[in-house]
Amino acid sequence: MKRISIRMVPVATFLAGAILLGGAAGCSRQEPPPQPVVRKPAPKPTDNVPVAQKPAESKAAKPEAESLYNSAGRRDPFLPFIKAELKQRAKEDLASLPPLQRYELGELKFVGVIWTRKGARALLEDAEGKGYSVTVGTRIGRSGGVVARITDREIAVREERVGSRGEKIQRENVLQLTTAGGK
Repeated sequence: MKRISIRMVPVATFLAGAILLGGAAGCSRQEPPPQPVVRKPAPKPTDNVPVAQKPAESKAAKPEAESLYNSAGRRDPFLPFIKAELKQRAKEDLASLPPLQRYELGELKFVGVIWTRKGARALLEDAEGKGYSVTVGTRIGRSGGVVARITDREIAVREERVGSRGEKIQRENVLQLTTAGGK
């Protein structure tokens, strides 16, 4: 066995004492309890003037606060995005539209194609069972879509709308041919 040198004994004793003091000091320390909240009573009016007359005098004496917010060029955040009058006008305009523009594209079924000398004519059916024929360039749907192409199995309808930043967005929707099984 090795012997511990005499020089190491005071250092080890010092370290052991420091650890004991640190542990004891850390364990016994408690945080003081929070101070209780003391509420002061409201000051009582000292004048003989009735309380009802004081606010009227103070309003007249204080100048009005100056408004720092300028709403020029900004929309009112409390107004709805879609106004009710536009919805009513849209319902009135719906009656004046041709039948194919009164329906959404999802409400129409593509049931057949007729090939003529002038090109293809697609046959569409609405939910009530009424039939319509369309060619390339025919306006269709509530979103202002136009028939872009007609093939044996589908009709491509191109819709153009204005995005939130003012840019034009084109979207092409496809109506698939409905077979006898309903698919």
